[in-house]
Amino acid sequence: MSLLDELKILGVNTEEGLDRVMGDTDLYEMMLGMFIDSVNTNPVRSEDFEGGDIMETIERVHMLKGVTGNLAIMPLFDGYTEVLGLLRTGKIPEAQTRFERLLPVQEQVLLCIKRYKDGE
Repeated sequence: MSLLDELKILGVNTEEGLDRVMGDTDLYEMMLGMFIDSVNTNPVRSEDFEGGDIMETIERVHMLKGVTGNLAIMPLFDGYTEVLGLLRTGKIPEAQTRFERLLPVQEQVLLCIKRYKDGE
């Protein structure tokens, strides 16, 4: 099974992602690797929703929403879209709960990508 096949099982719309890069599988797979970097350099953690300035959390969630949308990682894009909407309307506890439900899905996607990236 290929990386793209496994991502499809996880709900990633790989056809749409490939369409965005004009069918260039190598480029799409490279960009999937960049998703890992984006998560690592702009981490969102559960504690980011607890007190303090929520603007930085909104910015990070917005960035991850954009990256996942561009790559058609739909389960994460949909989740981050919902979290962002809740944050922007001041529903911080609800946003935190939704984010926490999103983390296992994100971890599955990241592990899948890493497994293939490390196997190169």
